[in-house]
Amino acid sequence: MERALCPVLIGRERELSLLEDALLAAYRGNGQVVIVGGDAGVGKTRLTAELQRRARRSGSTVMVGSTTEAEVSLPYLPFIEAIGNYLTGADIEKLKARLGAATCRQLGQLLPQLEVQHSSADPGEPGQAKLRLYEAILSLLREAAEPKGLLLVLEDLHWADASSRELLEYIARRIRRRTRILLLATYRADELNRRHPLLPLIQGWQRTGLAEMVHLQPLPASGVAGMVSAIFDNAPVEPDLRDFLHQRSEGNPFVLEELLKAAIDRGDIFLTAGGWDRKAVHELRLPPTVKHAILLRVERMSEEQAEILRAAAVLGRSFDYGLLVGVSGHNRQDVLNALRSFVQDQLMDEEAPGRYRFRHALTREAIHDDMIAPERERLHVCAAGCLREQATVNKHELAYHLMAAGRWEEAVPVAIEAAKQAEADRAYADTAMLYERIVEHVADPCMRADVLANLGRIYVFDGETRRGQRYLEEGIELLEQCGKAQEAAGFRLWLGRCYWLQARPDLARREYESARRTLEPFGASEGLALAYVRLAGLSGFDKDHQAGVELATRAVEIAEAAGADAARIFAYGYIGDNLEALGQVEEGFNWLDRSYREAVEHGYEWIANVALYNSVSDSVHHSRIRQAKELMADFRARFQNVTMRDASFLHMQAFLAMRADGDPERARVLLESALPQAQELGETLFAGRMRLDLAYVYTALDRLADARRQMGDQPASPERNEVMYLLYTRLAINLADGDLEALRSDSRKVLDLVVEAPALWSEIYLIDRTIDALVRVGDHASARKLLDTAPMDRFKANP
Repeated sequence: MERALCPVLIGRERELSLLEDALLAAYRGNGQVVIVGGDAGVGKTRLTAELQRRARRSGSTVMVGSTTEAEVSLPYLPFIEAIGNYLTGADIEKLKARLGAATCRQLGQLLPQLEVQHSSADPGEPGQAKLRLYEAILSLLREAAEPKGLLLVLEDLHWADASSRELLEYIARRIRRRTRILLLATYRADELNRRHPLLPLIQGWQRTGLAEMVHLQPLPASGVAGMVSAIFDNAPVEPDLRDFLHQRSEGNPFVLEELLKAAIDRGDIFLTAGGWDRKAVHELRLPPTVKHAILLRVERMSEEQAEILRAAAVLGRSFDYGLLVGVSGHNRQDVLNALRSFVQDQLMDEEAPGRYRFRHALTREAIHDDMIAPERERLHVCAAGCLREQATVNKHELAYHLMAAGRWEEAVPVAIEAAKQAEADRAYADTAMLYERIVEHVADPCMRADVLANLGRIYVFDGETRRGQRYLEEGIELLEQCGKAQEAAGFRLWLGRCYWLQARPDLARREYESARRTLEPFGASEGLALAYVRLAGLSGFDKDHQAGVELATRAVEIAEAAGADAARIFAYGYIGDNLEALGQVEEGFNWLDRSYREAVEHGYEWIANVALYNSVSDSVHHSRIRQAKELMADFRARFQNVTMRDASFLHMQAFLAMRADGDPERARVLLESALPQAQELGETLFAGRMRLDLAYVYTALDRLADARRQMGDQPASPERNEVMYLLYTRLAINLADGDLEALRSDSRKVLDLVVEAPALWSEIYLIDRTIDALVRVGDHASARKLLDTAPMDRFKANP
């Protein structure tokens, strides 16, 4: 059988030139994002393959990854495939040294080649953990891009899993400046109906200009003639054949090749001593569609070959030869012979030794969709059985085949394992999808309760706190009905966190207290320690610092008894921050330092980050500027590849720039970079604080209109800490603007707060600003009253 594949790229000169320009811009340090869309078979892969060839010729690094059409797939699959192939030729030890241990610790879960010794889980913010993973992947891509640039190709985005889409969006935004990376992605335009999850992403990129959009159109008649001529050794193409093939193929390169292959197989086009010849156009008997062309070839196969081909279609676009042997039921030599025939017949390509790939997804779809349902289900059952026999079982792939076979009783526990693996990879959207997919098929009511509660917890991790709240509430109620009070209490800690992120500290406290009461009789545990840590945090945020110290101290005792290092180290920070606010400054700093140092030692980056945040802000508060900068430098050195662009780290840098260095312009740049990241993660509370700090910075830059636009009417939360944050910033703006009525109103609110909660005297900047405001409006009596409430030891602690 003769192949009918075009050896050169035809009719895409303009698009190729645009891609080469983008590659050159990336090489010069101006990162680029280009998205190529078009109908199936129109030539997206051909175009990107040509650019890959030219990039390699110029010395650029090339990474290529693709998605799968399977409903359940490994999270981040195109990135893992692209980076994994790159790592096979890299010096892993040198790469680890350049990336640093912190980055490799993040990447090790997805890419075992980069794994380093990892301690137990950090009980911190899952959204922050996901961001650190994304930053670690970006760091690896930046490293691969030096010195001659990186072309990262991601194919078939229309099949991308939710986590891959999320990571893609993040990477696309982050590489536009100061990187040598060209991100080139393809998608099928004919797949994107109005409900397709990729559509909002594409529309957003088009609207903002984040990506260069290239839409491949079908080839004109001249392009079809060029392809036919190239296929047949540059033979001339008569106008009647050109127009006929253009009409039948509609200018689609893949369809044209399939039609020509059908004509060759039928003998309508044939090889002669002088070259190629053909029948007259009116005698050419071409199938009406590409699907018919593919299925005609299947019909001409032996039954053995057809069975092997159908088994391959069930396995997916790309598959392992050994797995195909098991699923097809034929011996290895027969399968190998069939694969050779499929490659020759331009149905497949050999992707790597022992691994094959359908040349085009349309080929696989035509064969798969032509099977009757019982045949497909039988093959999916066979695939599941073969996967179970492998030394390392891909739980996502196994779950997919069991679901496709309708074997829900077997699929549910496998899908739960796959969900746990996805969660460990911080692929929270894919984890939620798996739980959503199986929840209605869980027969046991107690197992269903557990699935619902975990689904809610994962939605909270993914920033969808309201949806998470609903599932958590339902799951917790059902768990308690099943007599699983301990398990329910663990989920209440996340439900409380969910409420707190929605600025409902009252409901958060209710859940934390409930968890504490339930867990206390069972003795020391990590969950109980964390309940006390969360309660200590709430007390500190509401300026009840004595209670905060007591609760955090109790958390330490429980954590030590339970051997829960993370909870213990986390609690140290709350002891220190609350002691500092009570005026026990040196002791407070000692506890904060201990929390930071031990968190670093154990690899608890988020806990280290929290301790750093409190230490820096408290240090500036007490004019310990040198110590604050030394701590920031230490954190930067340890976690530079992970946190240099982290929103909270940028926020801390801005805080130092404004409060310690008096550099509002640098603070503005840092905050304007940090704020979108916090908003992206759904961190409403922290984004609210950043907006207030940005308003303060704008005030210092005499941009009062911009400052007021950042301000809200209400604090991010009713906690005293957030009320104080809002009032402090409003006082600054109104002092600068000379708004006496607003100053009078806000300063009296501060006076009432201090009388109600004397611990607010630890916020000396707020008090000082309020006294300025009262003097400005001529309210000397209130200023004196405020001063009279000040404990003398607090002045000593806050010189």
